[in-house]
Amino acid sequence: MGVFALQRALTQAADLLDTVTADDLTRPTPCPEWDLRKLANHMIAQPRVFVTMLQGSPPGWDGREDYAVNLGEELRTRGNALINLWREIGADDMVMVDPDWQSAEIAVHTWDLAVSLGRPTDGLDEAVAQRAVVAMDRILGPERKGRAFANALSAPEGSGAYEHLAAYAGRPVPFEPSDR
Repeated sequence: MGVFALQRALTQAADLLDTVTADDLTRPTPCPEWDLRKLANHMIAQPRVFVTMLQGSPPGWDGREDYAVNLGEELRTRGNALINLWREIGADDMVMVDPDWQSAEIAVHTWDLAVSLGRPTDGLDEAVAQRAVVAMDRILGPERKGRAFANALSAPEGSGAYEHLAAYAGRPVPFEPSDR
């Protein structure tokens, strides 16, 4: 199921990236220090990093990718390579790398992207977000000292699955560009 959730997370992220215009690239995001261009570049780099990790090499998060066009297509290409590698090696064979964790990474940044664009998240796959919260809780717990995600917050009552995921990842929900 983890690889399926990862594939679904990548697909909906790519679909959302398809809607980004050149004018959107300077929009603020919930990621402190990142505009939408940096967020998109990070999202596109994630599958490459995950493939590198699955192959046993250091991840190299600080890639120099810089895309301004065909964002969804770029993510689909890299995402397909990741999904194909997972199918080749099998998710059950991995101990240190987890498709649910990778799906959580993609899903959180999909929320970041959607709210940066002013788009609703209620059309995103709730099962992906719910599974992502479970993975984040299992791997990170609610209190974090790393730079990737802040301590877990609570989403407002009546929030959807993606808002709960974003809050669990330490994002202010709802996000207002002035929050940065």
